[in-house]
Amino acid sequence: MNYFALLKGRTRALLTDFSSLAVIIIAVAVSIYISQYSGTENAKGIMIEVVNEDRGTLGERLTEILSYEEGYEFEVKTYDEAIKNLAGNKAQGIIEIAPDFSEKISRSEYESLVRVTVMADSYEMKTFTEMVINDAIKVWSEELVKKRIGEIEGATQDDIDEFCENTKDAWYTDGLLDIVSVMGKEDDTQKEETFFGIRWYAFFAMFYLCISGTWMCGYSSTGLLRRVTGRRGKISLLFAFQSLPGIVVSLLGFIPVLLTSAHPHPVKVFISFVIYICSSAAFALIICCISGKFSNLVLISPIATMVVSLFSGLLCELPDWAKVWDLTSVIVPGHWFYNAIFDKRYFAGAILVLAGWFMTGMFISWIFSKKKRSE
Repeated sequence: MNYFALLKGRTRALLTDFSSLAVIIIAVAVSIYISQYSGTENAKGIMIEVVNEDRGTLGERLTEILSYEEGYEFEVKTYDEAIKNLAGNKAQGIIEIAPDFSEKISRSEYESLVRVTVMADSYEMKTFTEMVINDAIKVWSEELVKKRIGEIEGATQDDIDEFCENTKDAWYTDGLLDIVSVMGKEDDTQKEETFFGIRWYAFFAMFYLCISGTWMCGYSSTGLLRRVTGRRGKISLLFAFQSLPGIVVSLLGFIPVLLTSAHPHPVKVFISFVIYICSSAAFALIICCISGKFSNLVLISPIATMVVSLFSGLLCELPDWAKVWDLTSVIVPGHWFYNAIFDKRYFAGAILVLAGWFMTGMFISWIFSKKKRSE
């Protein structure tokens, strides 16, 4: 059996079959979009609603100072709108500026100036409330200093205006400090970067390998599978040579997805993806053998790849109550690819899983070939 001739024919067919290439092209496009969309969402920061009910002008000054804070987006809304957005998870907090805010500041009072409402599970709650307190103190200190300047003999309005301009620069974060963020290597910190584009592409790639095995289905008496088994060819070798072009295409498609994801360790992730896609090919061999018919393969492929990807955490984060899934998912390729994405140990486990799925695929294809020859 000339398997290299089959490889050449499969490559030619793959490059000329737009419907087959369309799957991987769509996968690349969707994954890049997800990467870019996730990055844009992270850049926007945490949404906070500001309800300014102050009857004076200092409420607007507090809103202006709040807008200097990095990592937050502020919207001025009515109370009803703010509550609706908070309940709809469109915002994570509400700042209510009291109606007598300006009046109390002018009298040097500081009680009940601002009311803060945050989501109960907000991990930014403590930092957020401290930020609001600090900014309210800034407004209070500005007014106090302006009052003291006004009491100085010979002081003019120009002196007060000059002080106000100077404080605008001082309250802006970069005006006083150069801040350098240092990322730790704990799991919770790393998960702030989701890399959903990479993870979704891994799902699409596995599905692509599964669905591209339609030639294995015995829906035609003159099909390739029947001819190869009739000549005592090995189904596992046949599948390997027939799947190789698809694996190469999947790897090529992964390159732009990886580059647009801005992952800090692209080489490591690419190596882990190579192992993952080879394991996925073995998984696809099993799916194709079990399916038997074209209609079964079309039904089983999306369900199987979806379950495996969910099981390994590629499509979404596993909830706390599903930690047992996280432990048992070590048997699927996606688990170790997920670990590699988030800079955890993966290589030894990924190789063992690859070997396990490869041996399982060989065994099942051997049984399948014996069944085909007996027909």
